[in-house]
Amino acid sequence: MRSGENGPWRRRPAVPAWRWLGVALCLLSGCAAGKPHVAQALKTDSGGAVRNDGVPAQYVVRAPDVLGIGVNGRPDLAGEAAIGADGRLSLESLGRPRVEGQTALEVARTVAAGVGVLPDAVHVRVVSYNSQQVYLFGEVIGLHRAVPYQGPETVLDLLQRVGGITSSAAPGDIYVIRSHVADGHDPETFHVDLQAITLKKDDSTNVRLQPFDQVHVGQTRQAVIDRCMPPWLRPMYQHLTGMNRQP
Repeated sequence: MRSGENGPWRRRPAVPAWRWLGVALCLLSGCAAGKPHVAQALKTDSGGAVRNDGVPAQYVVRAPDVLGIGVNGRPDLAGEAAIGADGRLSLESLGRPRVEGQTALEVARTVAAGVGVLPDAVHVRVVSYNSQQVYLFGEVIGLHRAVPYQGPETVLDLLQRVGGITSSAAPGDIYVIRSHVADGHDPETFHVDLQAITLKKDDSTNVRLQPFDQVHVGQTRQAVIDRCMPPWLRPMYQHLTGMNRQP
């Protein structure tokens, strides 16, 4: 039995190669275009004022931090001074009190005792955070770098402060590594679920940072594949995965 043009064995039209390529790219990408906009939620989160209430007061000053000092009724004692290598304020009018390892409130009490005024008359603030850092790695705006530690702020607030995460960041692949080199304890690793923090308001993994913590923000699988793509194929892949959209 012969099969005519309209018979049961009619050859179906071949699927264009570019369509198969599009399907393959979408499967490889995991169809990520629908990923929640965690990066945007991070930028617009407005809960920092509540989370950071009291954080500056917990900062412990060290050399070479710079402090601003003010004393009610004593303009001659006001000024800015760096903490020297000996742990003392480099402000001769105050008698160079030793303040290293103190909070701003404790520095105010030390200064007050030295100049003979009530503690409430002395006002101290950190002008420049120079002594301690937090280290950023991976998919953060500005890439790898050290940024000043400003007290036990949360990971969310730190990422806001440095400008956020890139469009290639994996919100579920963020870790804080605490080496404990100074105190001799075993290193700790904390997983941070940024999607739960920003979209579900679940702060259970919103770690409060300590000096010299390392914050690692991983890459999405789509970003890894994108970097392996030949240049001629990359625009199509980025369009299919939504990687060329603004976060």
